[in-house]
Amino acid sequence: MAEFKCYDCGRTVKTGEKFTFTKRGSVHFECFIGSRRKEVSPEKQEALRSLTILLDKELQHLISLLDIKDVPESLKEPIRLKYKDIEKACGETTRLISEL
Repeated sequence: MAEFKCYDCGRTVKTGEKFTFTKRGSVHFECFIGSRRKEVSPEKQEALRSLTILLDKELQHLISLLDIKDVPESLKEPIRLKYKDIEKACGETTRLISEL
């Protein structure tokens, strides 16, 4: 299980929690979105809300994949690749949120 330090709150971020990476490092989902809500202009708040929902769903999907136990050997690689695809999607959504 990997552990990182959230650059916003300073607490530990662990695999299995909702978190993402930005140019500044690892950050809890809640910390990231909370700070972006304060920084994003009022006219972009609706876009932030939509992207927040998307990132939340993507992160939840990642956590769900981690919960799969007793995976047959023949499926380990396809599941790992799927996990990487979802991680990439999370990164793209995080970037879009950061650019608002």
